[in-house]
Amino acid sequence: MKTISIEEAKRLVAEGEQMTIEQRAEVRRQRLHELVNYARENSPYFAKLYADIPEDFELTDLPATEKPVLAANFDDWVTDRRINKDMVTEYLERDAEKDHSLLLDQYTALHTSGSTGNPLLMVRDDYHNKIHAQLIAQRLLKGTTPDMLSIAKHRRASVISLSKGASSYGAFLRIKANNPDFADNLLGINVIESVDSIVKKLNDFQPETMAGYPSMMVQLAVEQLQGRLHLSLKHLVTSAETLTEKNYKLLRQAFQCPVGNNYCMTEGGEVAMTHNCPHLHINDDWVIVEPVDADLRPIKDPEEWSQGVLITDLSNFIQPVIRYYVNDMVRIVPSDEACSTMPILKVQGRTLPVFTMGGKNYSVAGLFAKAEVWPDLVSFQFVQIDDATIQVRGVCKSEPDKVLSPLCVCLKEFMEEMGCPDAHFTWSTDPLIPNKRGGKIPLYVNNIQN
Repeated sequence: MKTISIEEAKRLVAEGEQMTIEQRAEVRRQRLHELVNYARENSPYFAKLYADIPEDFELTDLPATEKPVLAANFDDWVTDRRINKDMVTEYLERDAEKDHSLLLDQYTALHTSGSTGNPLLMVRDDYHNKIHAQLIAQRLLKGTTPDMLSIAKHRRASVISLSKGASSYGAFLRIKANNPDFADNLLGINVIESVDSIVKKLNDFQPETMAGYPSMMVQLAVEQLQGRLHLSLKHLVTSAETLTEKNYKLLRQAFQCPVGNNYCMTEGGEVAMTHNCPHLHINDDWVIVEPVDADLRPIKDPEEWSQGVLITDLSNFIQPVIRYYVNDMVRIVPSDEACSTMPILKVQGRTLPVFTMGGKNYSVAGLFAKAEVWPDLVSFQFVQIDDATIQVRGVCKSEPDKVLSPLCVCLKEFMEEMGCPDAHFTWSTDPLIPNKRGGKIPLYVNNIQN
């Protein structure tokens, strides 16, 4: 297992921010070669995959990796040969609120949200955990007081998925276990609860810091603006979903505090984050991000949206994530901001699904484009009821009938232009439907009863 002291992790992360673009590129190259060589020597899967890779390889010489193949080869993927899939599965099924032990007394373990129905098991070592903790402390929380992470001094609420193995829940439980004398300063709320229930719990608890998914945080922002939620926050952090600049500003308006946004994933850790600004800066000293087309070929044009992205986590030696495909649509643009020289990541979200209406297939991109700019609509979801009907659910800053009803008219006209005259749109103020495995809010839900 690769280990590191907290002091060394602090130093390395601090140095990364002070480097020039060229210096970080050289550091990435060195760290990539170290990781690949370690993977070749200790992972049977990577030894076979990289058998013909030269010693002086470039990043693009390495083949892309994908979730289904890695999951099928889990036992050969991990570099600690004692670890296997059954062991990790059993570990994740323990009662984590009572059993705070590490896997093999060395590792943390978690799984992806499984939005496709197949969660991926992930193991993390001391090196990864400390580096990524420092990325959060030094970059995501830039602009806040140094003791903002102190549970002894600040009450913290997390509105997240409280399911076994979920990464955010695992982090919540570790913080709680490490602060037994101040456990009462932590509140975990399940994101699948009703908004009314969440508002009541938050009003009773009165946290000073809060974390959660953007889709839920913007709903709570509306509750705050409309006077049902009464919080005086010192800091707010969102992660796991896309936070638009419009909704970033909404959160700042509602809670009158610094807002941090973290583009992270169970597989790759903290990929990009805000530095006390609305934009996501890539942690490019520790994570390599490659926008790719549908054939997994790198995209160089910063104006072109990718069809996916390859992620390389340079800090995970126990379960190497190297050129790992994620179906997020992104662009990378140079930073011209004073807060960081690290490039800016624009995220449009996951590759957009296709729905069927009137016997024809359509991308939901057109519907999303209308809803994203609709006045007073801060969060939305399309729920397909049958072959001709889509229900629009939304969280609105003003009266829902004045927001959602005209949106439905607009969407019907749009679908008629697309050659679907029988399209029907209704609206509802019912709660947005979360992905029950991960708690996140999908923008499109196929609810057709077969």
